Amino acid sequence: MAPQEYPRQQPGTATLMHVAIVCKDIDESLRFYRDGLGFTRTYEWSKSSHAGHACRHIYEGRALYIELGGNTYLELFPGGRDGTDSLPGPLQHIALIVPSVDEAYTNCLAAGGQAFPFDEWPGDPTSVVLNGEPEAKARVAFVKGPSGELIELFELHTPVVTR
Repeated sequence: MAPQEYPRQQPGTATLMHVAIVCKDIDESLRFYRDGLGFTRTYEWSKSSHAGHACRHIYEGRALYIELGGNTYLELFPGGRDGTDSLPGPLQHIALIVPSVDEAYTNCLAAGGQAFPFDEWPGDPTSVVLNGEPEAKARVAFVKGPSGELIELFELHTPVVTR
């Protein structure tokens, strides 16, 4: 069954631009998102400054955007640490819609990702039912990216209905 499209936002409402990830190794993370999920590096920079103030830098160092589609990006920065992951923080995980959870999961593991277990579930692809009104059916899996970021791979089988 093909995934359903989510309803579009009304004009003038806020939308997600990017999620920033602090990476242990930007090139390793780029490889993971490119080879594991098929995303494209679209923009790279090394300095951002206040407009009109050449000497007032906001950020200096390597950074890049990976486009997820629809003007939504992952923003990769250096400075990540070994032994950390996104689970204990206020941002628990990011969810990415994929055409096939099973294929994306396999590709992510081959590109350096790791399975991410929850309790007794090892995080591998499984079908789920969300018990809202009406029920929604999906296939999901969880992987840990190379910098410890927790990623939910999400294949929607029934529409999420706004009530």
